[in-house]
Amino acid sequence: MSTDPYILGVGTDVATIEHIDLTLDVRLAANRVAGVAVLRVRLRRQTSSVELDLHRLAAQSVTGTVDGRTLKVRHSQPRRTPHRLVVQLGESLPEGALVELTVTYAGTPAPRRSPWGTIGWEELTDGVLVAGQPHGASTWLPCIDSPAVRSTAQITLTCDAGYLPVANGIGRPVRTRGSRVTWQWRMDRPVPAYLLTVQIGRYRRVDAPTAVPVPAGRGAHAAASRVAADADAGLPPLRLVVSPRQEQRARAALAPQARMMSAFVDAYGAYPFEEYTAVVADEVLEIPLEAAGMSLFGTNHLDGSWESERLIAHEMSHQWFGNAVTLGRWSDLWLHEGFACYSEWLWAEASGRSSIASMARRAWHRLREEPEDLVLVDPGPRDMFDDRVYKRGALTVFALRELLGPRAFRDMVRAWVAQHRFGTVDTAALRAHVHAWAEAEGVEGSDVDALFEAWTARAPLPAFPG
Repeated sequence: MSTDPYILGVGTDVATIEHIDLTLDVRLAANRVAGVAVLRVRLRRQTSSVELDLHRLAAQSVTGTVDGRTLKVRHSQPRRTPHRLVVQLGESLPEGALVELTVTYAGTPAPRRSPWGTIGWEELTDGVLVAGQPHGASTWLPCIDSPAVRSTAQITLTCDAGYLPVANGIGRPVRTRGSRVTWQWRMDRPVPAYLLTVQIGRYRRVDAPTAVPVPAGRGAHAAASRVAADADAGLPPLRLVVSPRQEQRARAALAPQARMMSAFVDAYGAYPFEEYTAVVADEVLEIPLEAAGMSLFGTNHLDGSWESERLIAHEMSHQWFGNAVTLGRWSDLWLHEGFACYSEWLWAEASGRSSIASMARRAWHRLREEPEDLVLVDPGPRDMFDDRVYKRGALTVFALRELLGPRAFRDMVRAWVAQHRFGTVDTAALRAHVHAWAEAEGVEGSDVDALFEAWTARAPLPAFPG
C-alpha cells in the first residue's frame, strides 16, 4: 500500500528497512547492473508479505530469514506494476519481527518518468549520476522509497578501472583487479532511500580548502568575522570529487564552502554527517541536487556568479533540512526548501553581499507578481517543486525570525534540528515546537497560530513580515 498521496504506488505502511547492505556491479558501456541487496526489514504490523520498490530491474532470487531460520519466500513483479517487488514470506509474522531479505537482481537501469521530469539512475556522457528525489532510489536498488523510512547503508560498488565510484558516507578503495575497481562506502546515519546515491565518472577525490579569508563586504553582520575566523575549527572534512580538467575551476567556485559550513553550523548546530563531499559532474546539469553528506553540481555551476554561489549554499544547507530532519509526506516539502532558500539569504548576509531582510523583501515582491493560488502545506503534486513553495517557505522562516527575534529564532532552530535529528517531521510538529519557544520569549501563542495560518494554510500572500 502506498503511503503518500502525492506519489502513488510507492512505499508501504507494512514495514520499514533499518539497514541496506548492497553489492553492485556496474558495466558502464552497456549500462547494466547486477546487485545483491541484503535488507534488514522491520515489520510494522502482522503480515505475510512485503512490497518493495524496484523499478524495471529483474529480481532473480529472493531469500529470507527470521530469528535465524529460513523462510519459504516467493517473489513476483506484476506486469501492471513493474516498479514493485512483492515478497511472500511463506507465513504470517508478527509486528516487530526483524526479517532479513536477500534480493539478487540485474538489468538495465532507467530513470522513472514523473510530472517533475526523469528521476533516478541517469547515464552521463561518460559516467552515471543518481538523482533520487523524490522516488528514484528504486531505479538502482530494492528499497522502501518513502521519506519516512530511514536506514543505514553499506554500498560496495565495482565498475571499470579509470572511473571513481562515489556513494554516501565514508569510502575506501577495496581492490583493483584487472580492468575492474571496487570501492566500499559506509553510511552510519539513517537516511531515506532517496538520499542514497551513486555517482561514477573519471573523477579524482581530493580535500577541499577548509579555510579562506573573508572579504570585508558591506552589510556583513557582527558575527561574520567570528564565523569566518573559525572556519576550519571543529568542522567536518570537506571533499571534492571532480575531473582533473575541471579541478582548478571547481576549487575556485567552491572555495566559499568552508565559510558556508561555518555559518550554517553556527546557525543550525553541528553538521549531521561525518564529512561533506561536493561532486562536479563533467557536463552541464539543469539543477544541482543534494544527497546524504553530498551535493552534485554541473560544470555550469562553476562560473563564480551569485546565482551559482547561492545554489552551492542551498544544497549544503539541505544536510540539516531534508537530510537530518526529513518530512514524512511530500506535501510538507516547504520544510526542506523553505529553510534551504532562507539559508541562501543567511549566506548572503554572512558573506557581506546583502542582509537577510533585503533578500526576503526582494523575494516577497517577486511573489506578489505570481498567482496566489498555492497553499504551502498542500501545494498539490503538480506544484510540489514550484518555486513559490521555495520562496514562500523561506519567507515563512523569515516571518518566524521576525516574530521571535534573531537570538531566540537561532536557538529555536538549533533545538528543532537537535531534537529531530535523523527523524521525521511535519508542519504541525514545527508549529508545536515554535509554540514552546514563543511562550518562553513572551510571544503570544495566538500570534504563532496566526503566522502559520496565514503563511502555510492559506493561499493569499500575507503582508511582508515586520
